[in-house]
Amino acid sequence: MVRKPTAERQQEIEQAVLDLIATEGTQGLTMARIAARIGVSEAALYRHFHGKLDIIHATIEASFHRVMERLTQAAGRGDATTRLHHVFVAQLQFIEHHPGMARILFSDEIHFNARELQRELNAHIAKLLAFIANLLNAGVEHGQLASDLDVEAAAALYLGLIQTQLILWSVNGKTQRLTARSEQLWALYMRALK
Repeated sequence: MVRKPTAERQQEIEQAVLDLIATEGTQGLTMARIAARIGVSEAALYRHFHGKLDIIHATIEASFHRVMERLTQAAGRGDATTRLHHVFVAQLQFIEHHPGMARILFSDEIHFNARELQRELNAHIAKLLAFIANLLNAGVEHGQLASDLDVEAAAALYLGLIQTQLILWSVNGKTQRLTARSEQLWALYMRALK
């Protein structure tokens, strides 16, 4: 059997983690299941990662990098509120195509039992909130949003829109698209900010 390059194998492992978390949550994630998913021995996993938390850490890093690349790309054109709207839709689409990432974000195991991962998630969410706040500030500066807008609160509300959609999508068995009601939510959000 030909060995894959380290970077390729690590990406394969991270994708397996996301797939397993999407279907079974973090509780169902074990080194044995990851290894079986990609067709290697558990020992082979330890050549790339120290253990389960190390794999989750790498998966969070890679996923946040991918989502931020996607959101930056979505924010590329238009005025500030148009760019923000594109980011909102792109984020919902990303979550829909990568449900394991969403489960990592809202996992009780990570929020309550893994302080190191909790700090990491907090840092990434702070980066996301800063990214959204920059777009909101641009909207205020260009007169598209209220001049007295509490940008920090508006960024938190944005994140709340994403989380609410995610929860509803998840508890309804993902029977409809995550973006199904995004336009109605977006219209209400914009009305609140203007």
